[in-house]
Amino acid sequence: MRHMSELKSDNTSPVVVIMGAGNFGGWAHSYCVRKFPQKEICFCDNDKEKQGTEFRNCMIYSPERASELFPEAIYIVANLRHADEMRRQLVRSGLREEQIFEFHRDNASEFEIEDMWEFSRAEYYRKTGKWIHKDSLNTFTEKMQYAKVYLADERKSTLTDKYLVRQYVKEKIGDTYLVPLLGKYESFEEIDFDKLPSSFVLKTNHGCDMNYIVRDKKQMDIGRMEQDFQDWLSRDYSKSCCELHYRDIKPCILAEQFIEAFAEGETFDYKFFCFDGKVRMIMVVKNIHQGNAARCFYDAGYHFIPCELNDGVPMPDTPFEKPDCLAEMIRIAEILSEGMDQVRVDLYAPDNKIYFGELTFTSWSGYVNIQPEEVDQKLGSYWKMEVQK
Repeated sequence: MRHMSELKSDNTSPVVVIMGAGNFGGWAHSYCVRKFPQKEICFCDNDKEKQGTEFRNCMIYSPERASELFPEAIYIVANLRHADEMRRQLVRSGLREEQIFEFHRDNASEFEIEDMWEFSRAEYYRKTGKWIHKDSLNTFTEKMQYAKVYLADERKSTLTDKYLVRQYVKEKIGDTYLVPLLGKYESFEEIDFDKLPSSFVLKTNHGCDMNYIVRDKKQMDIGRMEQDFQDWLSRDYSKSCCELHYRDIKPCILAEQFIEAFAEGETFDYKFFCFDGKVRMIMVVKNIHQGNAARCFYDAGYHFIPCELNDGVPMPDTPFEKPDCLAEMIRIAEILSEGMDQVRVDLYAPDNKIYFGELTFTSWSGYVNIQPEEVDQKLGSYWKMEVQK
């Protein structure tokens, strides 16, 4: 099924039919009103109780009736879970594949700010089963939904940028905590691999999980790497979950020194949840990239907090030992988080040598169930966030 980005605004069909008269269909309607102001919009839905009624002042038909009335219309599938099934239903009703497009969450970035809030809170409900409202935001994950939409700003964009944040770290704590930078490139074609060492790391600056660890450049699959980086550089990371501070980051590729200790044996990531410059909780993840990950939570005194997320990463049978350099990592995290109401400072400490990882303002995009919920409540109590009325 084709993405909405392939649908041209000058398409000659006078009618748009949105399949799915629910929240997601409502956002598709908002998108289409702006994208196609001259076109007639209606809905179709399999829910018989909705058929014959109106939604957003538009009539709702059965899919079969809509295909009879509007055989040449644009059809937009607005359902995340059953998109392919709905597409097949439309085709069985006599429509052509080229008429059918998928409304994707990426299109949320083109919403107005209030639509983005509605999108974010509905996604939160889909992931956690809880509806949230602006006047009663209490937990960490609830407040995250508001902050990522309404409280994005230039400083967060700068400090989230994996290249620009290096200058901030250098000014605050010195460059000895930075992984040495080997190069910065606007495109994959700019990379001169002959000038890079045999082992290095390539990553983008504007999102997560867009990197290559190169242990031996003689074994590189250049074609695949180029294809991946071209795809990654084209992504607007803000679109996935309405994390709007990502929107203003200019994508680039960074080459960093390969730290051998990162890849030897067990690895630990230390993530410090900071509020107004104070560490309040520490998350330690073991072997995060090795397929047998485990995770523990601790308070600032490194007292174990029984806690799990609904993402499949378990608590270990025995809590992790306290690292020798914990006090220094806490000192660094609190310096780097000064003047920020909330931020997560990610550090690494192979062989007790501390390296800066990144600053994260939207942990998990807030789309997680933190269990027990008291932990989510406690973290939320530390976040002194002002909600705009």
